[in-house]
Amino acid sequence: MMRKFWTATSAASLAFAALLGFTPAFAQSGVAVLPLPDAAAYPEGVAVDPTTGAIYTNSANTGVVFRVDADTGAAVRVADPLSLGDSPPAKPVSVALGLKADGQGRLWVAGARTGSMHVVDIATGERLARFTTPEGPSLINDVALTQDAAYFTDTLRPVLWRVARDAIADAALEPWLSFEGTALQYGEEPNLNGIVATPDGRYLIVVLMKTGRLFRIDTRTREVAAIDTGDSALDGGDGLALIGQRLFLVRQSAGEVVALDLSADLATAAEARRIKPAELAWPATIAVRGDRLIVANSQLNRRGSGDAVLPFSLVSIPLSAFD
Repeated sequence: MMRKFWTATSAASLAFAALLGFTPAFAQSGVAVLPLPDAAAYPEGVAVDPTTGAIYTNSANTGVVFRVDADTGAAVRVADPLSLGDSPPAKPVSVALGLKADGQGRLWVAGARTGSMHVVDIATGERLARFTTPEGPSLINDVALTQDAAYFTDTLRPVLWRVARDAIADAALEPWLSFEGTALQYGEEPNLNGIVATPDGRYLIVVLMKTGRLFRIDTRTREVAAIDTGDSALDGGDGLALIGQRLFLVRQSAGEVVALDLSADLATAAEARRIKPAELAWPATIAVRGDRLIVANSQLNRRGSGDAVLPFSLVSIPLSAFD
């Protein structure tokens, strides 16, 4: 069934529209919601293909991947890399979180509690490779791409994982960077979550979720440095997106998106604006598509009680909302 974007409006108006048999049209001027199929339960990851502009999201429960048409809102199931789509576990745990599209027909997916990462062929839905980590508690949470590598955060282990983009074959990984002895110290959970790369791939920016502290990682030297954000409240930080020197950070429990302006050397970040659209529901990762931000409404805070508000959804926010 084709779905449409709809803008924020009253519950009465939505009910009336439903009675008439249509969905309100997407409005370019405001925040909009993109409904998802029930099989996209608890969508945590969101990515935009830099070549086609297609939007991708996945179910945290099963790892099933959907492609979303940005113009029509139609959602199509494209992959079930863990073969859980038709038999979700009775007691769900997160098996897939952040994901990125590399513009070469592939998705790189953070495997959450599986302790692994994988690469999916968008055209066929086939899983091309699975990268495993040593046994032990792990939560592979988010991924950032540079020209030559994919970098994955681990919320439970104080390490950063790296996979070469041309390494499309199953492999066991060793940590690329340990945070022991660096400025980035793990403490009370949750720890490292969102990650984004600068366009030249020289630096990564990451966020410690519990505290909201931001750090810059040099991909050449592996140097880790704290980013001074002043007194800006960033705790609960999840997904990150970068446009030029402007960093967008999703505060999950607060249900808001914060825009920060970075200095040229990425040493400081000044808060520009924060917005809290009513359409956000325990938001997680974030991606950029043209002049809009696309945010995944994970609703993971409702998974334990099973009372998620349907339909599951993504939220589209115009960049102009931060002007």
